[in-house]
Amino acid sequence: MTPTIKTSRQRRALAVLAENDGQSVKQIRELVGMNNVPELMAQLRRNGWRWTCELTEVLDRDGHVCRPGLYRLAPEHKKLATQMLEA
Repeated sequence: MTPTIKTSRQRRALAVLAENDGQSVKQIRELVGMNNVPELMAQLRRNGWRWTCELTEVLDRDGHVCRPGLYRLAPEHKKLATQMLEA
């Protein structure tokens, strides 16, 4: 299945993911303008895009450990996204 881009939010998300290596939910939310980032990423997956989510360990402002994820496009899809966005 050839990946597709169906909405302007998906286009912005792919641009963010193609330009940067590892984007958090917070970063994607701010740069794309969508609060429900997990749903956005699920849409991309349904459209054929492959990505990973690497959990990192950080301390929150209260000193508690939390594990936010960093989304990354698969290398071949990062290249494809760059090509599609330039066309």
